[in-house]
Amino acid sequence: MRGIWLLLALTPLALAAEPVSSTVREQHYLVYGRTIEEIRRSIGERSPVRNAHSAFGGATETHYSASYRLVPVAETQCLLKDAAVKAESVVTLPQLAPGTLPPAVSAEWRRYYLALRAHEYQHVESARASARVAQQWLAGLQLSGPCHAARPRVRAAIEARIRMLDERDRLLDSMTDHGRSQGAELDLRIR
Repeated sequence: MRGIWLLLALTPLALAAEPVSSTVREQHYLVYGRTIEEIRRSIGERSPVRNAHSAFGGATETHYSASYRLVPVAETQCLLKDAAVKAESVVTLPQLAPGTLPPAVSAEWRRYYLALRAHEYQHVESARASARVAQQWLAGLQLSGPCHAARPRVRAAIEARIRMLDERDRLLDSMTDHGRSQGAELDLRIR
């Protein structure tokens, strides 16, 4: 599951824009259990990742920020310069409380955790690729009219682009059933 927020940093006085950059931070929530069923139940109860219908084991939330300069080149013409887009992702994953587990449960936990983490990092890679595409798009944006008139149009165009990026990630979750088809589901048959 993934949510995207938009922070549009309009920096008309910036001297130069950075190239595409991204950061990733992992955060964990503690889960408990000695059996797969107990661990699954603990994830359901303790996960901060929820929607109206259920809880999820993990999530990646990406915050995009865009900066650029609007430079007047004539009284009625404006040029967009120094476009930069940054993706900041936070990956939320469960962390199993320390304790002795039966070998099969321990192996299943590791398998599940690695599959869930791999799925969430697909979202991170998607965010990085999206930031590159968004920066190229922003740098190529053609403006008409004076800068004061172009600013709200640029902001609206960026917001629309970010909504498209959000849809791309929803599609990834839809295609993989939030990672379940990639192994991000605990096998309740393991004892």
